[in-house]
Amino acid sequence: MARDWTRMATVLTAIGLVGSMAACGDAQYPFDPQDPARGPGELVGYNSPLNDPATFIGGGDIMPAAASVLAPTGELPDCDADCRAHCASLNLENPVNRGMCENLWGVGLATNPVNTTEACRRLWIDTVGRFPTRSEVESQCESKSWGEVVTYLINHEDFVLVNQRRWADRFLYNTTAVSLERIFDMDELVGKVYRGLVPYDQFAAVASAHPVLTRRFTTPSDKAEALFNMFLGRPPYENERSDLARLYQVWGQGYYDHPVLQMRLPDAIIDFPCIGEDGKKDPDTAGECTSVLWGYNQVILEPDMRARVDDNGNYTMWSGLIRPEEWALLQKPGRIVAETLNFWENLADEVIDQYLGYDLGRFIPAVRSELVEHVLANGGDVRAVHHAVLTSFAYLQSAQGGDPSTYRWTYGPLKQVDVEPWIDTIKLRTGYDLGTCDHRISDPGNMMGEDSLAALALVQSSRWLFNDEGEIRSDYRNLAQTLGGCPNNEIGGRFKTISILTTATQEGFVMAVCNPTMQPGMGTSVSRLLPDGVSATTALTEDIGADIVAHQAELFLGRTASALELSEARDNTNLCAPKPCTAEQFARPVCYALLSSAEMLFY
Repeated sequence: MARDWTRMATVLTAIGLVGSMAACGDAQYPFDPQDPARGPGELVGYNSPLNDPATFIGGGDIMPAAASVLAPTGELPDCDADCRAHCASLNLENPVNRGMCENLWGVGLATNPVNTTEACRRLWIDTVGRFPTRSEVESQCESKSWGEVVTYLINHEDFVLVNQRRWADRFLYNTTAVSLERIFDMDELVGKVYRGLVPYDQFAAVASAHPVLTRRFTTPSDKAEALFNMFLGRPPYENERSDLARLYQVWGQGYYDHPVLQMRLPDAIIDFPCIGEDGKKDPDTAGECTSVLWGYNQVILEPDMRARVDDNGNYTMWSGLIRPEEWALLQKPGRIVAETLNFWENLADEVIDQYLGYDLGRFIPAVRSELVEHVLANGGDVRAVHHAVLTSFAYLQSAQGGDPSTYRWTYGPLKQVDVEPWIDTIKLRTGYDLGTCDHRISDPGNMMGEDSLAALALVQSSRWLFNDEGEIRSDYRNLAQTLGGCPNNEIGGRFKTISILTTATQEGFVMAVCNPTMQPGMGTSVSRLLPDGVSATTALTEDIGADIVAHQAELFLGRTASALELSEARDNTNLCAPKPCTAEQFARPVCYALLSSAEMLFY
């Protein structure tokens, strides 16, 4: 990008300058590049959380023994009186455990308990998006109750970030299609949900009329279908689609000129259907803006001095001018879906799938029902569902030894690691120099091309990093997008696959990090790969080889090396050539072997 980037040295000063200019020069449009969020998400959120996660029940259950009956091998028998008595005697608090009992322990089936290290690794990847260090395994998982560990991670800011990234994938954030101010607003709204500051039904109401949805999806029917898929987990029936679409007639697509960024941004607009020539509600056409399938619901706005008349003589208004009481009216679609049982059942199913990777609620509907009661008892706090699943014995089972021909809930989840946790773990453990990705800004290069000081300050204050020439670092993004992560969401979004291309990309990255061929000036610092007291030039012995494998197993996998691994390490030191070998010559291939192993890709 050919441009003068000498301004980069003064970006932090510019951030303050732009904020001051916006505050003083345009009181109608204050803008802070470090906090650009503007939208309906600003209007909601409690000052304190709905609950303290430490008070959520279910983290203290003791794994039950199966009832003393012959375990079934085919179709599950009905839970009889003895089965129900056995489940009642267990005094289970966790909603998932209670829901499973009559299809598990009560009928003579046993669970497959997970070891602490495997469980800890699974939990860290799922909740904070990276593998745990060995010290974290020891100080948290091996020293505290499981309920305390889950509570600790649910309160972690990385738990919020992981779920913000998940919702970014669902809403398909793209700054070409949606205003970045609205994207930042939705991202902060999601953050409030996962900090317990906004109940899930209120989130759905705001999201249903948020410009991130109403600008991203084109027709009223598209918007209605997106809402159903997002919060009910299914497409609408045709009568549902056509009826709910009437409440979306009011939304159109347009642009606005940002007075500080000096950019034209895409955004939703209000089109004012169902009004007459006098600008008032037209009784003859009001039915076109009225839903009757879930009771009588009508969404009609009347234009005032905020509206303008377009070239076709129609009233339009930029969504940035909508007042709080008007937002409340526009959010009727979300309130409609949030009043259905299907809404809460879908929340339970999504969290189950997020952590277990299979549809336990379909196999055992009682689990879903228990979770619905649990989240409602906690005021719609979505964290209550996460806590319940993460502390359940469905989650605390090992995938090792699981038999696919048996009942799915009798062994634990095995999932493919998402791209970002895999890259971020390698980056953190090796210190390898790599950029990052910001899911809120799909194409920072376009913003930089606008030659706007405010846009420069905004990108600089985001998670995107710059190189020495003042250009956006694209190394992380290019790697992640090849593997299905860090999506720009232009058409499709994130994907997850195993193919020749992705395998070659993963191995190429690991090759660059570990440098097993010892290319000069390449790879991470060898000091990261060696245990204390061992230098790169230390002569390789069987004991040194075993120490290197033990060190890297703890560094990358968060566990101690097995006896077999240590034995093979000793044997393989004798295969190192040309002799005499150094510790570095052994450590770098070990790094490559561990980082490209299945244990780094599945959990």
